[in-house]
Amino acid sequence: MNSLFSKITILISTLATLVVMEIMIGRPELFWQLYIILISIIILTSFYLSGFLKQKKLKNLSYLILPALYITSSLSLFILSQKSLTQHVFLIGISIVLAIVLNNISTLSHYHLEIKKQVILKSEQDKKRRVLLTVNQALIILTAFFALGSLFGIIYLLSFAIWQALIIAVIIIFLLSLQFLNEIFLAKRAVVYASVTSLGLAQIFWSLTFWPTNYIANSVVLIASLYIILGILEHYAREALNKKLIKAYFSIAIIVIISVLTTAQWKPQ
Repeated sequence: MNSLFSKITILISTLATLVVMEIMIGRPELFWQLYIILISIIILTSFYLSGFLKQKKLKNLSYLILPALYITSSLSLFILSQKSLTQHVFLIGISIVLAIVLNNISTLSHYHLEIKKQVILKSEQDKKRRVLLTVNQALIILTAFFALGSLFGIIYLLSFAIWQALIIAVIIIFLLSLQFLNEIFLAKRAVVYASVTSLGLAQIFWSLTFWPTNYIANSVVLIASLYIILGILEHYAREALNKKLIKAYFSIAIIVIISVLTTAQWKPQ
């Protein structure tokens, strides 16, 4: 019954989100008022689905990170879309992925409570949790792509200050990394690893702002780096890390980065 109510809550929140975003198209002058309504819906829904209202644990607050950043970064790209048809299609896509995000944190948080925080994931019975973590990682990578792509976009299009964008990038990467790492490490260690990850990727972000590539190519380079780090840390937590696995992660990332940079549109200096 509780699971059914969670599904209904996700459905209602997703439909409400779609309606609010559709109103944004017709009433752009009300964007910020509608955004406040939208983010309130997401936060309240996440509060319920994460079990925070029952458990009253700070750990459960980490489940608010992904939905809030996802909807914010998606709206940033939404603003950049021009054609009316494209906007409507994009809004439907945003809503569908949002439903997946909310369902994943609901399942992950309840599964987390049931297994009493198993930090090392080695047994066969943890296959379901690994699947949930994989989906969670994919959603984090997607959100990072939207968020960092938007940041590069406003740097190039609006001449936004690089140092300000760098601070925002550090915060975004830290929060997204923390949300993922909180599932496989104890809280203090998760904070340390998330801090190192965000500072390391901040160096790459800063370097990419000087490259004559478009913001999509730059974002792919960053999320490929994030994918490597999160993947290696996950296997390290499961005590399954080896040289072959590290080589595989780096090979995939290098292939992706080279493919993107060779096909990207380079801007003349």
